[in-house]
This record gives sequence, C-alpha cells and structure tokens, in this order.
Amino acid sequence: MTEFGRRKRGYPPTFPPKAQPVAIRGSSGDRSILQLRPGDAVRPTAFMAVGEHSVRIRPVLSIFAASLIAMAPLHAFAQPEESVSVRDRPRPEFDPPGIPVGAFILHGSLDLGVATTDNVFAAETAEEEDTIFTAGLRGRLQSNWSRHALTFEAGAETVSYDEFSSEDYDTSYAGVAGRLDIGSSTNVNARAYIAHDVESRRDPDAPAAGIPRAEFDRTELAIGAQHRFNRLRVGATLSELEHEYDGLQSFRDFNETRLTGRAELELTPRVGLLLEASTDERDYDNTPALSSEGQTYLVGATLNLTDLMQGEVAVGQFQRDYDFGGSSDGFAASADLEWYITRLTTLSFHARRNSEDVVGATTALPYIDTRYGARVDHELRRNIILTAGVEAGTRDYDTIVREDDFMYGDVGADFFVNRYVAIRARYEHAEVSSDVPTAEFDENRFSLGISIRR
Repeated sequence: MTEFGRRKRGYPPTFPPKAQPVAIRGSSGDRSILQLRPGDAVRPTAFMAVGEHSVRIRPVLSIFAASLIAMAPLHAFAQPEESVSVRDRPRPEFDPPGIPVGAFILHGSLDLGVATTDNVFAAETAEEEDTIFTAGLRGRLQSNWSRHALTFEAGAETVSYDEFSSEDYDTSYAGVAGRLDIGSSTNVNARAYIAHDVESRRDPDAPAAGIPRAEFDRTELAIGAQHRFNRLRVGATLSELEHEYDGLQSFRDFNETRLTGRAELELTPRVGLLLEASTDERDYDNTPALSSEGQTYLVGATLNLTDLMQGEVAVGQFQRDYDFGGSSDGFAASADLEWYITRLTTLSFHARRNSEDVVGATTALPYIDTRYGARVDHELRRNIILTAGVEAGTRDYDTIVREDDFMYGDVGADFFVNRYVAIRARYEHAEVSSDVPTAEFDENRFSLGISIRR
C-alpha cells in the first residue's frame, strides 16, 4: 500500500518498498527506519497500491542515509526552529501510544485492506478485473535513550485475489538498525535487513500474464559514519545489497556494493553547499555481461528556510561501464523539497535522473531513468488528512529502440479515528506508453484500509 511522492524525511521515502502508509504507521513523530520499500531507494519505481510491491533496484545508500538522519542526535544538527510538514506533525491525541518495554517502546499494528482493480496483469489488452484482500502484522521495538539508538522491526503480509488465486502471495521482512554516538559531533550507524518479496505486475521487467510472479529474497547490510566540524558535516556509507530469485527466475540474481561520501557546508543558517560522490559495482551472477561499475557526482544546495521550505537540490554527472563493452553517461539530478504553504498544507516535490540496468523476465538492458513529481497534503481537521500526488517520467533504453513514458497519480484521505484505529481510502491511476506495445497498460484502483494500532 505504498504511495509515491513522499520525501525521505518524515513520511516514508518516496516510493520506498514496504513503507507503511499513514494508516499503519507507529506515530507521526516515530518513523520507521527499517522498512525499505523506496524509494528512493528513495524514488518511486512503479505504481503501488494495495496488494502490490515494487522491486526496481535503487541504491540502498539513499534509504540508509535517510535512516541515519532519522536517528541522528539533535545536538549534532543545530538549526533554527523548523516548521513541520502535515505528515510529520505530532498528534499526541491520535498517535498510538505504544507499550513501554524497559528502555524501549513497542509499536504494532494489524492492517486490513480491500481493493478493486480493472487490470490485474497490467496488460495492454484483455484487461481483467478483480478484488484484492490484504492482511498484515507489523511490529517495531525502538529505544528511547537520550544517546545512541537501536530499533528492531519485523512484519508479514498476505495478499489474496478473489478471482485469480494464482496471483496470491505472502511477503515478510525483518531488520535492525542502530546508532552509536561518539561525543556530540560524531556517530556511527549500522543496518541489516532481510525480506522475502514478490515482483509487481506493473514493473517493466515483470513476467507476462500467465507466468507466475517472480519471488525473491533480499538482503541488505550497511554501515556509515558522520562527523560535524562546526559548519561542515561529512559522512560516508558502505552498503551491500543482494537479490536471490526463486525457481526459473534465478538467472536474475545479483549483488551490488556501493560506497558514498557526502559533505554539507553551512554557508548561512538557511542555505548550505552539498557535495556527494558515489561508486558502485553490480554483479549479475548468471548474466555477467550486464555486470557494471558506476560513478555519480553531484553538487547542489541544502535549504532550511524555517517556516517556508526545506530540502535539497543537486545536479551532476553519472557514468556506468558494462562488462559487455558498452557504457552510459549523462546528466544526473536529485531533488527533494517540501514547501510549507500554510501550517495546514504541505507541497512536496521530487526529481531524479540516473542510469539503471536490470535483468528482467523480458529485458536485460541498461536505460536512463528520469522522473519528477509532486504531492500535496492538507490537514482538513486534526484527524483528517487529504492527499493527492502525481509523478511522470521516462525510461530511455540505451541499446534498443525503446522508450517508456509513465504517469502515476492518486487522491485520497486518511482518517484517525482515535489513537488505536486509522482508516485510509485511495483512488489510484497508472498509465504507461511504450515503443514496445506489450509494455503499455492503464489501470484504475480503489482501495480502503483499516489499521488497529498500538
């Protein structure tokens, strides 16, 4: 039940896999740092809704970096008093209280949902309708120490189709993340995550209708450190990501190692200079020709305009060299901004451009991914949030004549009945056009969910 258009701070990252929507979140001030489902990593990868998951590969660093920020001690990031987005604002009268367990707080939820879709298989023709039922359990045990931090999370979900039982599937995940504070200006972070997941029918590399969904196991490990020198903050993260597919899809197995360095220089209390460089190595065990090495260099600005806007914008260059002899390079971009129009309305923007490659059920090709979008959240009442979002973009394949244009949108509302019950309603639309006719589809989906929270 993930939506697109969320920034990596506050509400779960943009299009993060497994991000909990507001109806199943622990509290507005107590965000999950373990559930991967971006994004972004922090960018949306496919239209997501009840009963769907996205497995487009994104650098794990971005999600891990978001978790570092979420866990960072306040004294290490001295800034002017900030405004808070509609999604991030604490609501003590509606946030679930949790259960104290020693020096930890335990949050849990039972999440039930139903959805209708007019295109189960994301097909160009002969669309099939169906009703989808979901049930999930999630738990998070999080420390409430004044220094350091430790969080454990786990969950499972089952998805059932009324007519097409062949589409039924189960997913699960578990993870742990921690932060060690060293003095007032330095911290070291580590994260481990395992999950069993399935591939969305909307993914451009998913098997065609009639072929079972691709199931896979994902493992992630990451470690990072940050240090602040007065007006300069520097950090680095090393991460390892591994995907292992089940059965006949095992030819898609791969692993990725990534190293990223980042520096932020505070030019004024409101504006900073951002520099980021990353290098990665992707190895496809059974398709070695697609193995590659890549680099991305970005320069930009961080903004902290208190009651007006927060976020960052960066541009630069990417380069990727493949073992088969080809290469891809070009303009890279990354942007995430939140504009606080009023205390009751927040407008979020995001954009991204970089190189991607994937071994899919139908393709094994590199391409350039460009996407941009916006989301607005409005607090109609203290316990009712209205939301609407849109994202568009292209996937431009390098070695064949193929370009996919996509547009995703949703509109809906979140209703907090009390501290223990939340209700979520959405209408979602997905549309893809392509030079490859079989990759085109339109889908409309209505969903309703309820969460019992603690």
